[in-house]
Amino acid sequence: MSSDADRRQRILDAAADLFEENGYSGTKLQMVASRAGVTAHTVTRLSGGRAQLFGEVLAAKLTSRSSDRIAAAAADPMAEPPLAVLLEAAAEIFAAPRRSWNVLELEALTRAHRDDEIRALESARLDKRWANVKAVTEQTRRAGGLDADIDDAAFVHFALALSVGLAMVDPVVDQQPSQEHWNALMARIGSAFAPPELLLADQHGARTPWRLRIDIPDHPGGLALLVRALSTLHAHVVATSVLASGDGTRTIDLAVTVPKRVSADTLLSAAMAAGSNGHVTQGSPDDGLDLPTRVLDGATELVTNPGSAPLSAATLVEADSFEVTNATEGEDDATDVLRLQWTADRHVVLHRAWAPFAPAEKTRASALLRLAAALSRMAGDADALGWVEPIKNDATVWIRLARPEDADAVAAMHERCSEQTRYQRYLTGVGEWRDISLRHLAGGHRGATLVVMNEEGAIVGLGNVFPDVPEDSHVAELAVIVEDGYQNRGIGTRLLRHMLELAERIGFKEVVAFVLAQNDDMLRVLEATPLVWTREIEEAVLTMRAPLPVVAAGSLSPGRPSPSRATVKVRRSRPGHSNRKA
Repeated sequence: MSSDADRRQRILDAAADLFEENGYSGTKLQMVASRAGVTAHTVTRLSGGRAQLFGEVLAAKLTSRSSDRIAAAAADPMAEPPLAVLLEAAAEIFAAPRRSWNVLELEALTRAHRDDEIRALESARLDKRWANVKAVTEQTRRAGGLDADIDDAAFVHFALALSVGLAMVDPVVDQQPSQEHWNALMARIGSAFAPPELLLADQHGARTPWRLRIDIPDHPGGLALLVRALSTLHAHVVATSVLASGDGTRTIDLAVTVPKRVSADTLLSAAMAAGSNGHVTQGSPDDGLDLPTRVLDGATELVTNPGSAPLSAATLVEADSFEVTNATEGEDDATDVLRLQWTADRHVVLHRAWAPFAPAEKTRASALLRLAAALSRMAGDADALGWVEPIKNDATVWIRLARPEDADAVAAMHERCSEQTRYQRYLTGVGEWRDISLRHLAGGHRGATLVVMNEEGAIVGLGNVFPDVPEDSHVAELAVIVEDGYQNRGIGTRLLRHMLELAERIGFKEVVAFVLAQNDDMLRVLEATPLVWTREIEEAVLTMRAPLPVVAAGSLSPGRPSPSRATVKVRRSRPGHSNRKA
């Protein structure tokens, strides 16, 4: 025979199912009795009326992850920053409103307007939520994170009304923002509650290092807004640097430490309140080292071991992995791929998943590789290529391997070129050369790129040695452009000679050039080489092909083995890695 306790539990379970299926108004005591296998009298005796039973179901069956977290924070003020608690609760409510406000509780809130018993039940439940949010609000104020002009009760009322409203409109709103945009809005609102002079109490001792990369407005105060937003989470900024600037924004890299319970998503949300295009990854205790120190450490290693340049470059820009490839292998430049010309026949390809490579990082890594090449040259290694060449009018030019930072100078040279000169190079209409990645043209591709610099240091010519077909290391396409004021002075001839040397050294077996039939100057330069050319013409464009000397094809520097394409994972002292982006 079952006891009253057993029968009462069956009644409670049956009522929970029926209230979920039919709502409060659609559930009768007789239905509960039938589902529980007892009489209606027993239901009344053991649980009271329908309102009391409904209240017990709410208390026993409904839980809320967000409210539970706020309650835990109220009970343990030192567990995590109070604003982080509120931000993560807001994110949880937005992501799953019904897990925070069950449909039964929403029904109870609406019935409370005309049912005194239900109103009494909900008032008691809301009093508990109110007290917990109030406790977290008071913690925020004690830590210095709440403006003195903001009333605690008003803040709590706003928070509860916002969460209930989200749950109420969720089933019927079609045009919802993304989770990232919602989190950024909540972070902006949370930051606005802070006092104008934000100086929080130093607490929450256990801290976690993170790296943050984000675009901020390129205006005075832009960085201050970002630091203020992060400070609301009790974040310490331990290092910062500017990686890029343009289009009204600056790309900022920060090393921060935050209380242990602050998640990457919450950190990113706070940052997005003051910026855009944010990325975050777990940091390292070494992140506090300033950039010059890191650069000098890498340079010191290169003095005794120039061959460590790829690892040093990868460490400098915090790449996830790197590989040293033949000039015709591997990936071209992309947002998460950085390809650098190290020597004529060896490239370093870096990969990073957590954030795109910034222009400043490309420049830094390239400079480190050049330092290694210079040290190798001092030791008798001729890999660091560069030639000083005489040209007509008693002038000289310097021809060298291109660098990532050459992209702007290459663009400026194109702007100085006439429409005809650009058309002869690209065989396309005015302006279409801009659609081609200048970073790609300036060396971020398989093959090799040479630039020509005048005596003032301006780039006046560009020579590309591309694989004719992607992933093809047999045929190289040759392409040359010399700005108008330096044409017919012998630059094209000297540049092409060094391009052919590189094509042979890299290992191409054949070269091809696409030339307008009326471009007599370029045709003369090609015909002046010792190569034997064949011609095909189609729609006024000549395809010039020639085999490279068999003896030189594929040869590398004496005594140097062909580089391996094995990917090297960069090991850092970071405990983990994440890939979060907004």
